[in-house]
Amino acid sequence: MKSNILEFPIQSPYQRKVSGRLQALASGLMFHCYIQPDRSLVAVLGEGDEHSNQEAIVTWLVKHFDDEAISSMSSPLDELTRALYRFLNDQLDYQEYVPC
Repeated sequence: MKSNILEFPIQSPYQRKVSGRLQALASGLMFHCYIQPDRSLVAVLGEGDEHSNQEAIVTWLVKHFDDEAISSMSSPLDELTRALYRFLNDQLDYQEYVPC
């Protein structure tokens, strides 16, 4: 008989594919931007299959910044915070502009 019990904690395969540095930056961005640990930004920042806002932020980081770009930043967390705010504001402006 198959068991329907899932082991806790559930770790998505996505989390294992990214570096600890990107995970740490995503955590820092969540703290700096006061982002809740829910799934509210998955549709905006991620691909839609992430399990949390932190995973969605990691997806956004991977899409928009390579390791070299992040390494060359003098203050990565500050620069990425500004970039994330700009991206979210641009997405909000786009959503408000959609004609009926």
